[in-house]
Parts: sequence; C-alpha cells; structure tokens
Amino acid sequence: MATLVFPALNRLAVEYRDAAARRGETIVAAASVHDRQMEDTFGHLFILPYVYDSAFGDAFAALVKSHGIRRVYAPVASVHAFLQSHIAREELPLELIGESPIADVVASYRDVLERATRARRLAVACANGSSKVAGELEIAAILKHAADIYGESNEQKLAAMIGIFAEAPKGDVVEIGSLMGRSAFVLQFLAQRYEVGPVLSVDPLSPTASFQYEIPGDVQKTMDDQWDYGVLRKAFVINTLPTAYRRFNYLRMTSEDGFKTYAANRVIRSDEFGEVRYGGNIAVIHIDGNHDYRFVKEDCDLWLPALVPNAWLILDDYVWAHGDGPYRVGNAILETRGDIRRAFLCGKALFVQFGSSSA
Repeated sequence: MATLVFPALNRLAVEYRDAAARRGETIVAAASVHDRQMEDTFGHLFILPYVYDSAFGDAFAALVKSHGIRRVYAPVASVHAFLQSHIAREELPLELIGESPIADVVASYRDVLERATRARRLAVACANGSSKVAGELEIAAILKHAADIYGESNEQKLAAMIGIFAEAPKGDVVEIGSLMGRSAFVLQFLAQRYEVGPVLSVDPLSPTASFQYEIPGDVQKTMDDQWDYGVLRKAFVINTLPTAYRRFNYLRMTSEDGFKTYAANRVIRSDEFGEVRYGGNIAVIHIDGNHDYRFVKEDCDLWLPALVPNAWLILDDYVWAHGDGPYRVGNAILETRGDIRRAFLCGKALFVQFGSSSA
C-alpha cells in the first residue's frame, strides 16, 4: 500500500513526505508540471495531466493501479476539492487524507481566536481588570506568532505577560535567557504596543553557560545532545528581527557580563539590529536563564536594583519539575522585600510588581 502525494509542489507536500518517512509509509509523488527540486526531494516525480484535462482520469487510475496506491494526500485546495468529487463519482477505492488545506487553515484561525478569548480574560484578571489590556485580535496575533517560535513559555504565562504590560511603567524591558526568542518576541510586541521602552535580550547561548548542575544528569545530557548552538543563535535573530523596529537588541554574553555592559553603556550595537539606546532603568524584567540557584540569585542581585517604581519581575519556572532554583530565589524575594505591591503565579512563572519601600 502506498500514498500518493499530488501535487507534490509545495511545503505541505514536503512536510508530509518527511512525516511519512518517519513512520515508514511508502510515498508516490506526482504533479502536473515538472519541478527539478521536488523531483530531487522525492526521488521521482510522476507527471499527471491537469485535473481539468480529459486525459486526467485514465492517467490517474493507471498510476493508482500500477503502484498499489490506497491513499491520496492533496496539499492544494483546488485539487483536494476535485479529487473529493472524482473519487466519489468514480467509486475509486481510495482514501483522501484529511481536510482541504484551506479548511485546515481556517480551522487553525478559529482555534487561535478561541484561545485569544480565553487568554484575554486571564490577562484582564492579571491586570486587575484594566481596560488597557490588548484586544482579542492583538492577543490572537501574539499567540499565533509565538507558537511558531520554539520555546516553553505557555499561553497562560503569555496571557499574564500581556496583562502586566497594561500596568507597566516606562523604562527598559530586559530578558535574561531567550533561547530562540519566543518570549523575546512577545516582549517586543508588548513594549511597542504600550510604548514602555526598548527591549534588551541577554543570553550567551553557549553550552558552558547553559549547563545546569542541579537538574538530573540524564535530562541535562539529553538537552546537550539536541542543541546546535550555531543554529540557535541564527534562529533567535530570524525570530526577533521582523519586530525589532530599532527598539530591540541583544548581548551575546552571560548575565554578569551583560549587566556590566548595560550599566556602562546607554547604546547597544549589533550587526543584526543596529544601534539601540537604553535608559538604564528597567520597567519589566524576565529572568529565564540558567535555573541553578546560584545563577538565578545572581541574576536577581544584579538586575533588580535597576528596577523603577512599579516595575515587574517575571521569574520563570518558579514551579519547575527539574529543580528549585527559581522557587528558592522567588520565595526569598517574597519573604524579604518590603516593597511588593502585587505577586501571583501564572503559567509556572512568578510575577512580582514592586512599589516603594513604604508600600
């Protein structure tokens, strides 16, 4: 039994082939125009007449019979619609896989709109009912694009981030630990949406700095084996460059060195993002670097003194399955700081808003 991919001419066709290869599924590829790249990708590309050509029916039936085809994947909406009618009309013993590509896309947007409705309710709650919270279409846009970037910030955490920016003061927005840029993208969008200030990412993206001694060895080894840091660095730029707008930059260095650079320089430069001027006072800080206790504590000791009144700390993985570094540091902040205005847990992250010492 084989599956026919027709027309094998777009990204969806290649993605199906890759998934089929992983599960051992036999693929036959066909199209109505020759494409050398697709032929190289699939190994061979059969040529069928266009579906509206009178010769299509016989040629299609012959290909199906000669290669034992029992399933068809059609990654083009018009061809999918034609084959749905053709297979039924000719009573062919074929399964047409899935819905039309356009139907799948429409369904995905319905889904993200529903998720945005739920996320906005949570964001409003995190913003103490503020009317300044972004609208559902804006939140849908955030969720849609964030989902395309690999990362572990879930939608509950992103909703809370959306909420706190409605209450954020003016100042710089800093992130310690960005990986491929999911949360950095969200911080960019929100900082510009609310005109808070420029965003700075600090992440060495190196195996030495990323090694976490306090998590189980098997977990650490699995992580080390899977990361290609050269690709990660490029992926970060790819994911954050479209929304940078000269209001975003990064420091490819440790948190300690990053703080020294930030404290000594109001202008940060990079080849990819150009030149960005910072104020030196932080309105929102997202700490999501190395989760070992000593590094989380160092991050907070270094950066929190630069917070302005009413600034927010987002301490990621306060609840974490692999260690308790953020939990211990977060608890120490909650127990010892006398200037906490609000604090809550959402999406495994601890959100803390600081006021003044008399608050």
